[in-house]
Amino acid sequence: MKEARLLEEMGLSQNEAKCFIALLKKSPMTGYEVAKTANVTRTMVYDVLKRLERKKCVQVIEGSPKRYAAVDYKDFVRAAREECSGKLDALEKELESLTSASHRENFVFNLSGKADMISAFKKAIDQTREVIYLSTWAQEARLIAEQLKAAHQRGVKLYIFSFCKLPFDFGVQYTYDLEDAHRKFPNRRITGVFDRQLLIMGEGNESIEEIGISTENPMLMEMAIDQMLMDLILHRTLSHFGYLEGVSRVSDYTCEVDRFFTDIAMYTDIPKRLDE
Repeated sequence: MKEARLLEEMGLSQNEAKCFIALLKKSPMTGYEVAKTANVTRTMVYDVLKRLERKKCVQVIEGSPKRYAAVDYKDFVRAAREECSGKLDALEKELESLTSASHRENFVFNLSGKADMISAFKKAIDQTREVIYLSTWAQEARLIAEQLKAAHQRGVKLYIFSFCKLPFDFGVQYTYDLEDAHRKFPNRRITGVFDRQLLIMGEGNESIEEIGISTENPMLMEMAIDQMLMDLILHRTLSHFGYLEGVSRVSDYTCEVDRFFTDIAMYTDIPKRLDE
């Protein structure tokens, strides 16, 4: 019987499950009747019924003879669920105490392939409570747009940088809206920092073999945030001083960045991006 097997998985012995099922079908019954109905020997049935009483599966009706009744199955399921939940909560706390957070900070985990990277981004976004710093491209932004929207709706702050026009309008965005960015920039590196607790970085262009990473290392997270902050500062500076007026293509952007660097007497042969 399926119900007997499930009860055994919940911690009842085989005989306990048989007696409990018999009493669920018909209550109250004497010990003799339970033994006969459940096919349990009379010498064993009273010990089994005592154990069921201790487990709050059976109620005893005093009299001569003594009779037994099963508790309401809903009460049994509710009590079992609460007990199981309590044990899992206690287990979680114990396991958490065994895990060294500082030790995990030293690990950098590989993400092999775009699918793994996007899956990691979705999971991280779903678990974020306060703030996300994100540098992305339109193609990849579409793949995580649903999760980002849900995060925005639950009050998570979003700071997003992109060379492309993004496929949504929520969050604080710093975008160049370059029409041909995805064609002119071969690398589509995506970076996300979540609650300053987790960094995920990977390559969106599947034709480029590059392994993504996931880490809780504070130094790497701060470096990623610093890089995004520099991108935001350059964007706001170019915009504020009029360098981005009429800029819609990568060639326009490159010329205006060079002009800005010349105006501030910065060496223009310094790479503006790692892939240059």
